[in-house]
Amino acid sequence: MKVGKPKSKRVPVRLRHKIEKSSAAKQRKTKKDAKKNPEWRSKMKKDPGIPNLFPYKDKIIQEIEESRRVKAEELAQRREQAKEQRASGEATMDTLEGDEDLADELDLLEEESDDEDSMQVDNSNPMAALLASAKARAAKFEQKKSHDEEAMDEDEESDFERFDLEDDEGAVNVRKDSSRKQFDKVYKQVVEAADVVLYVLDARDPQGTRSKEVEQAVMAADRGAKRMIFILNKIDLVPPPVLRSWLVHLRRSFPTLPLRASKSAPNAKTFDHKELTIKGTSDTLFRALKTFSEARQLKRSVKVGIIGYPNVGKSSVINALTQKLGGRTGTCPVGAEAGVTTSLREVKLDSKLKLLDSPGIVFPNAEGGKSSKVEEKARLILLNAIPPKEIDDPVPAVNLLLKRLSATPELFQKMVEVYDLPPLHTVNGDTTTDFLVQVARKRGRLGKGGVPNLHSAAQTVITDWRDGRIQGWTDPPAYKASLTKSNKTAPATKGGLVGDQKQIVKEWAAEFKLEGLWGDEANETDAMEV
Repeated sequence: MKVGKPKSKRVPVRLRHKIEKSSAAKQRKTKKDAKKNPEWRSKMKKDPGIPNLFPYKDKIIQEIEESRRVKAEELAQRREQAKEQRASGEATMDTLEGDEDLADELDLLEEESDDEDSMQVDNSNPMAALLASAKARAAKFEQKKSHDEEAMDEDEESDFERFDLEDDEGAVNVRKDSSRKQFDKVYKQVVEAADVVLYVLDARDPQGTRSKEVEQAVMAADRGAKRMIFILNKIDLVPPPVLRSWLVHLRRSFPTLPLRASKSAPNAKTFDHKELTIKGTSDTLFRALKTFSEARQLKRSVKVGIIGYPNVGKSSVINALTQKLGGRTGTCPVGAEAGVTTSLREVKLDSKLKLLDSPGIVFPNAEGGKSSKVEEKARLILLNAIPPKEIDDPVPAVNLLLKRLSATPELFQKMVEVYDLPPLHTVNGDTTTDFLVQVARKRGRLGKGGVPNLHSAAQTVITDWRDGRIQGWTDPPAYKASLTKSNKTAPATKGGLVGDQKQIVKEWAAEFKLEGLWGDEANETDAMEV
């Protein structure tokens, strides 16, 4: 018998490629049809429940149904009893508590029935069951959220107390009550722990960033043993004559040091103060603090607290002092916007000096009590005390800025030159609208159809003012010698007596060795005695 040749299993390449192509095409078509199919399919495996092969499945199901039926009957009976008691007017606290428990149990029973209904719908339409459960959970979450917010509001109304420096009628709540309460708490910690308080002021508006209530509260603490120094920051944004006049004015109340804590923003209009550089001013401040710590001869390190309005440069002061000692740059985070520092921060300079950085707080101000809420908020915006994200309407702030600069034609003309604007038109005493329209066209702040966006243009002006591209400053108030002679509001001395303001300033300046700084002490002494 002749053995036949075995048949080969080899497949031609052409046929093999054809099979591969048809298989890939089929898979693509299947995926495409699945995407078009509106029926939703969950990728999660469905709970199989009690297996059919389980021998006691029927018995378990009957027990569950029987327990639910008994519970429903008990709840129905209790409901009838509660109705009868309410109808007879014999309801007591026990019955009321029983009604609340009854309502909770009824809610649980309804949820269980809803779950059963959703399970029944799930077999026919899974998407409808998912949508129904999502709506039920959303409604339950919203109800719980509203209940929590009401409870929180009641707690805040009963427990929230501002510290003694706060004037409820004059000050504007820039941040939420919870944040303000936390910030006030941190501020008190800084003042209580500090031996020396550095009150940082903005050189463009020192009076606006100053609070007499804060000064009195700080100096009254610890029986007048604390020391306070004014730090006039951002001096590069004001001309030398204005800076000198403010130094003379502020040194009538407390020792004052000028400081340039950081570099100016790009394209800022700055002034050259010769020897008042970042290094020179920070060295002077460090030597003053070092002299005070050595004179006290404490076994512990002297703590220096830094307070002030938001965005006046408190953290920049610390960075300038640490860089002077060769420390790493950026010890404290800083930014052009307000609210960068949100908690208490302690920085150690050496074995004898510690700095305490605090978040900026809008302190009560004498100017705030004389103006409306809109004007007060506009004033705080120009002080850069409100972050841009929290500014709802910047137009009143621009209006206030134009009003201040209009008092000095030179400054107003410089602002117009910054944006290269044509002559402005005044309609019914309003120049702000035409100014913002021109700025929007120059800076491209236009909406649909080329309509000027006044809100965006106002934000641009506020940003340029914050970064120093728009020049502007305030002059110190007129000095009256008669008021100084009768001034008895100086802080208390160690003996508990109230001394003359001028004498106390001289004594404190001697403790820090501030006499003769920059060679102008003689002129300032003469000015104080005028």
